[in-house]
Order: sequence, then C-alpha cells, then structure tokens
Amino acid sequence: MRWRAWIAAALLLPAIAAAQGRGGMGVGMGGGMGGGRGGRGSMGASRSAPSFPSAKDLEKLNPAALLVDKHKKLSLADSQVAALRTVERNIFERNADLLSRYDSVRRDYKPPSAEARTAADDKAQSVSMTQMRAMQDILEQLIERRRVDVGEALGVVPEARRKQAGELLDKQDQEFLESIPSSRAVPGGGGGRRGRPGS
Repeated sequence: MRWRAWIAAALLLPAIAAAQGRGGMGVGMGGGMGGGRGGRGSMGASRSAPSFPSAKDLEKLNPAALLVDKHKKLSLADSQVAALRTVERNIFERNADLLSRYDSVRRDYKPPSAEARTAADDKAQSVSMTQMRAMQDILEQLIERRRVDVGEALGVVPEARRKQAGELLDKQDQEFLESIPSSRAVPGGGGGRRGRPGS
C-alpha cells in the first residue's frame, strides 16, 4: 500500500531540508528561506508562516472511524463493525496524549508579524520556530503511530475486502499528509532525527 511510501517520504523531508540548510541556502517558510544575516536564514517579509491543522482535524483522520463509516460499502458484518469501533476508541485513547500536547502548542503558536520578519526580530522568530518545531515533532510521532493504527483497523476487515479497505485508507493517508505543512516550511523541522518507522 502507498501509506508505507508516504510515511517514509514524510520522515525523510526534514533530513532533506536540513541538508539544504547546511548548503547555505537556508530552509524556508513556505518552501525556502533566504540566506538572511550571516547565512543563518531569517523569515523574509514576503514569506508566510505555515498553517498547522487543528487537533480536532487530526482526530477525525482515524482509520478505524473511516472503515466504520464505509461499512456498508465494504459489506462488513455487525460484529466486524463493533470490533472496528473498539479499535477506533483505542486509537483515540492511544493518541490522546500527543493530540493534547499538540493542541496546547498550537493554541500558543503566534507566527511573527511581517514587521518582525522585516526587522529580523530574532526573539519573535526564535519563539515561533520553537513552536513550529514542537508541532512538527509531534506530527512526526503521529505519522509513525498511524502505521500501527492502520494495521489494527485493516486487521478487522476480512481478507476479501482488505484491498478495497486499503484503497479507502490510502485516500485518507493522503488527506492526512496534505494537512501537515511540509518539513521544508518548518526551519529545522525535525532535523532528520528519525529514520524510517520500524528501523
């Protein structure tokens, strides 16, 4: 399934961004940060800070919840739907701590104003970058956990319907990935600290 590929790609992006930053170009807001002062790179006045999804938006991307919603299309038995509801609750509970931490950081997240970026306000930019990196770090952990979530949800589906269920989850995977700002938009976004899940 494609979800293995996009998980690996999502986790490799920080390393690529960090490597580009070391090359002197800097890692950018919205795709690239100008060379800035002394090669450190600062948020240019024309760059906009990345938009992060809400915790509630992320919570909705529960793979078991999707399969429950599509149970008629998948011709699932009542017992299988009941089992998926249990998996759905387990996923919510398992990810509750991360989503709570993410929500707390996101509520405090205040991108520096255009004036601060123009003036190269190091303090405002430092606070904003720290918040963005914290959210990116949590999002990477959620991406890693999603592999387990998807596996548990698919495990309930009968083999004859698993391919169809996998295709539905592939679409949700893409929606999940697209809701997360590219690591290139987050200075230092994880720095490639993690490798491929399970490595």
